[in-house]
Amino acid sequence: MPKRREILFAAASLAFGRVLAACGKKATRTAKDASHAGVDFKVLIPNEGNDDKYPLVVAIHGQGGAPEHWVEPWSKFPGKAQIALPRGFTKDGEGHAWFPWSTNMKDEKLAADVAAAEEKLWKGIEALAAGRKVVVAGYAMGAVLTYALAAKHPDQIAGAFPVAGACPEKLYPKDKAKTARVVAFHGSGDDMITLAVDRATIEAFKKEGASAELREYAKVGHNPSDELHTDLNNEMVKALESAK
Repeated sequence: MPKRREILFAAASLAFGRVLAACGKKATRTAKDASHAGVDFKVLIPNEGNDDKYPLVVAIHGQGGAPEHWVEPWSKFPGKAQIALPRGFTKDGEGHAWFPWSTNMKDEKLAADVAAAEEKLWKGIEALAAGRKVVVAGYAMGAVLTYALAAKHPDQIAGAFPVAGACPEKLYPKDKAKTARVVAFHGSGDDMITLAVDRATIEAFKKEGASAELREYAKVGHNPSDELHTDLNNEMVKALESAK
């Protein structure tokens, strides 16, 4: 039986999907199943075609989430892109998870598990992207992976957008290593992954010379608000424009 915290994470992941759907736009993409380098995806293909010429947006679900939960909202994303929704590697309640969870960003085992998941996920992303630029967004557990991807693949990733997440300390960039541009989003009332640990993550990235900023939302908890989602969409569209 899933633990209470796992149920809360799954509910929050679904809530994030509902916020995404709130824009009221018509779907502009069609979903298909795909597998690349051992990673399963729902790929949302623009209805007008030529999707293989567009940049690739990768949206990474949180603990207990699944690509199916996000097909409808992401099919309405306003930017010109192919959308890839990867599936977590282990079953978790009604959905999936990417790695064993811990809220302690100083935990060395968490860092090792995140690094292993990032490496596996990137192989699938890279195969699907086939040389195209990538924009990555992730929620909660998916945001943790988004940070790890940004630190590892600065030349391929045109923008990284973690929502309600943070990065394990062992995976912070070091020695002024180049990273992808990061814009993070976090509610001040988040009691699952606190704003304080995300602030520490952004400061660690900036200390090494990274382009990184944190958008904070007063009185918003772990579930993103409409305002947060609008800002996320706008930043992702800007990143897609720069990736051309």
